[in-house]
Amino acid sequence: MHNPGKAKKILLSGAVVGGIISLAISLLMDTMYGDSFQGTWRDAIAKDLNTFFSLGVTAKSILVNVLFVFVLGLLTAFGAFLGFIFSFFLYKFFSFLTTK
Repeated sequence: MHNPGKAKKILLSGAVVGGIISLAISLLMDTMYGDSFQGTWRDAIAKDLNTFFSLGVTAKSILVNVLFVFVLGLLTAFGAFLGFIFSFFLYKFFSFLTTK
C-alpha cells in the first residue's frame, strides 16, 4: 500500500458503508416481511425466551428490545467486516492498475 493514510480512509469508509447497508437491510426485512413470516424478530426473540427460559416476556419487553439491539449489532458488525474486506479488495485491485 503506497499511501497508508489514503488506504486507512478507504478501508474505514468501506466498513462504515457495509455496516450501514447491513443494518438497513436487516431493519427493512424485519418491517417488510414481518407479516408473511408470522411475526417480527422481536416476536421470535420473545417466543425463544419463553420457550427456553420460561420468562413470560412479551415482544415489547425491555429484555427483548435489548436482545434485539444486540442481534442488530452483531449483524452490523458482520456487514462492516464484509464491507472492509470488499473495500480492501477494491483498493488492492486499483492500486495494481495504477502501479508502473
